[in-house]
Amino acid sequence: MIPVSIFRKYALLLPLSGLAAACGSDATSGKGAGKTAGPPAVSAAKIAQINVLVDASGGMQGFMHANAPGQAGSGFQQTVTALLSDVNGQKSQQAAPPAFYFVKEATGTDPRVLVPATYNELAGAVSTGIQHPALGTELPQMLAEALKLHAKKPGTVSIIVSDFIYGPKNPGETWRVKTDVKDALSTADAAGLAVSVFAGTSEFRGNFYPGNRTHSQALRGEKLPYYIWVVGAPELVGRVDGSLLKRLAGQPQAHFNTRFAPPYAVLDHFQNAGEWYKADAGAVPAVALTKSVSRKEPAEIVLGLDLKAVPAEWQKAAAQGLRLDPAATNAALLRTWPVAQEPAAAGKPYLQQYTHLAKIRVNQIPGAGALLHLTLPRQQPAWVAQASTANDSNIARQGPKTFLLADVLQGVADYFADQPGAQLSLDLPVRVQRAE
Repeated sequence: MIPVSIFRKYALLLPLSGLAAACGSDATSGKGAGKTAGPPAVSAAKIAQINVLVDASGGMQGFMHANAPGQAGSGFQQTVTALLSDVNGQKSQQAAPPAFYFVKEATGTDPRVLVPATYNELAGAVSTGIQHPALGTELPQMLAEALKLHAKKPGTVSIIVSDFIYGPKNPGETWRVKTDVKDALSTADAAGLAVSVFAGTSEFRGNFYPGNRTHSQALRGEKLPYYIWVVGAPELVGRVDGSLLKRLAGQPQAHFNTRFAPPYAVLDHFQNAGEWYKADAGAVPAVALTKSVSRKEPAEIVLGLDLKAVPAEWQKAAAQGLRLDPAATNAALLRTWPVAQEPAAAGKPYLQQYTHLAKIRVNQIPGAGALLHLTLPRQQPAWVAQASTANDSNIARQGPKTFLLADVLQGVADYFADQPGAQLSLDLPVRVQRAE
């Protein structure tokens, strides 16, 4: 959080690393069993750089403090220290070594907001406490500074770790929070940007500065929220979410324009109907029909989906929430179900590499073929409203909530409102065509 004057809100930034896309394989064999079908092609180029920005303000001292010998560090310390180690250990996957920064408020004597640091300096401050806490900077400026790093070096990903408490300096302008966040992001092109948010809670020992700028509160181990934001190109953010941040997979999440590319494939000889074979069409799964289809004689195709690397909420929603964009085929999604509920899976090892199965019926094929899309519409996670409060002046009684969190994340959503991809959690294309 970032209190102003004696009540400054402090925030941290951790530049984000990139996203990962994986291609799956179908172990079945049969007619036309060619190249494994996977998701749309995603660049395998190295991430240009991962930047890690950590708030060095007094408001974060409650998460980062010295511990007595034998005493376990706070949940924040354990999680963020491990994350920093992961970033530092993946240098070979980046074109340039990771960069580390402390985040503070610009002053007349030091106009910098981001202060370069070494890995050891940053990890030491997280694990043993901030020795010389600075004033914090406001959330919109944090985002703007991170995006400046991206502009200097395309392909950069920033990981931002903070309590992300933001209240305007004028308490009468809290209604501006959504707009302020949207404006800060608007320095970048929405089509080339994604934001992922991971929420966590940790015991807090120290002074808490409310976002509504009332008096500070001394806490002695009560749980407070903190957040890790990943910001960068959509594909790169997905890569980071699926690999570097795997340890956070069980935490509440929100994703904006992030592109996940889970492995998926057309399955041969499993509950299929009609005469068709898998076509070798590159990165997108493709089916070639050797006989015309109609309502009376449709083709039925089963896809295997491996959703283990996508957010847990999406995995739960997939069975009921997947939709099919049929293009011009009159195709229909007949059923989506977990592999764990498929009786035949026990005897078919090739099915067990997937988490879900989806059956599609096709009864019309345009002359030039068509690209169907299995999609999962994006929904605002329920945890956001539950973790948000309009008054944090008695946080010890309220429990782990963040001042105007729902408004902050609505500002992010508003920024991506015109991006079609941002309205979908998953978009898995499948090509259907006539056999040549």
